Amino acid sequence: MNNQIEAFRAALDQRPFSRYQFRTLVLLILLLVCDGYDAQLLGFVVPNLAQEWATPKAAFGIVFTCNLIGLTLGSLFLTPLADRFGIRKTLLSCVLLFAGLTLLSAWAHNIETLAVIRFLCGVGMGGAMPSAMALMADYAPPRMKTFFVTLAACGFSFGGAAGGFVAASMMEHHGWQSVFIVGGVAPLVLLPFLYLWLPESLARLFSAKHLGQSLKRMLATLVPQWTPPAPVLEHGKAQKVTIADLFRYGYLKPTIFIWCTCVSTFILLYFTISWLPTLLSEAGFSTSAASLATSSFLASGTVGAIAFSYLADKVKKKVWLLGKIMAVCGIATAAIGYNHGIPTLTVLAVMIAGFCLIGGQLTLNALISNFYPPHIRATGVGWGLGIGRLGSISGPLIGAMLISMQLPLSTVMLIAAIPAIVAACLIVNISHPDTACEKKIQEVDSLRPTSLASK
Repeated sequence: MNNQIEAFRAALDQRPFSRYQFRTLVLLILLLVCDGYDAQLLGFVVPNLAQEWATPKAAFGIVFTCNLIGLTLGSLFLTPLADRFGIRKTLLSCVLLFAGLTLLSAWAHNIETLAVIRFLCGVGMGGAMPSAMALMADYAPPRMKTFFVTLAACGFSFGGAAGGFVAASMMEHHGWQSVFIVGGVAPLVLLPFLYLWLPESLARLFSAKHLGQSLKRMLATLVPQWTPPAPVLEHGKAQKVTIADLFRYGYLKPTIFIWCTCVSTFILLYFTISWLPTLLSEAGFSTSAASLATSSFLASGTVGAIAFSYLADKVKKKVWLLGKIMAVCGIATAAIGYNHGIPTLTVLAVMIAGFCLIGGQLTLNALISNFYPPHIRATGVGWGLGIGRLGSISGPLIGAMLISMQLPLSTVMLIAAIPAIVAACLIVNISHPDTACEKKIQEVDSLRPTSLASK
């Protein structure tokens, strides 16, 4: 099967970017905008919820934790289902799950109910992002695959940022419920278009007998008059996709390096998002200036993601590019603490750190989505992000510990820079399995029946 997919992608790379691919890109961007909005909206409504429910803000910590746990479990356990049963079905199910539960959140009446809803909602959101990135990796032209996968992933960041504008414009007049209603209705409106036009993953199309007609239509649209290579004949039963595939045939070491890199970058990312406004305020910034500096961190990250992903497609050793990016991120993070006496330099350091950290993180996600073979692509992305979310949980806790120690800002930011340097050292050690391992993968893959072989 893999030989047919690689031959198809080689043929796809010779053709201009088509309306079919553009439509797929737009659908996935819109899907991830909804995913990102729903993932971040809780932070915008908690102040109003705390006031209306007469509950301390700190009590909502359990809700945030449940949401993060749901996101982690969704990434870990729904993505293998995407590789086994098809990314299309998994994505549609995830959208229906998190959209319906986000809408239901508008009628929550206490913290316990909201925590349960946000946990289940997180499961759906956690499965959506890696599956969407894996699907975009299938249909992006190989010459620009990193760019297009990252462009789709930027929808998540954009959706998270959009939540603040929606909350500011609607909560005052329509209450906190309106934020949840928008978050639930928008993906439900998108769902019919996803059902009509979202394609299936290449691994599923080339292996499932009942999708033979869908495969023919897709090939006729994207690569007309292209003749697939002779399919590998069936040899016994088709193998099931398992988590163990991430550790076989030379993938053990790179998988470990990928996971550790994701944990390191998530620690720094969530530490910064959670505590940067507080740290800058303590360093003498006004509340509005600290919030503006944090917003510049997020905004510059989206620009960085687009720039780095475009550059990554132009270089051969992408891991070395990412290693340099994370090293610069570490330097800029440390510089935030040393420049706090000069606001302009501090904001500049914040923007460079965001440009490198968020840009590097999203580019890394795209790299992961293109690293694993097609039949375990969604699993590879999902487990990378799922394990990485351990860093998203520990990052804010580490920040709270450092702040409680009443360390100066320069020391705190110097310690915060360590995960970026560690990530830089880990990334450069990620490499594809050698030729012998690739041949073994092809031998194992030959056990998988193909839809073309069955005709």
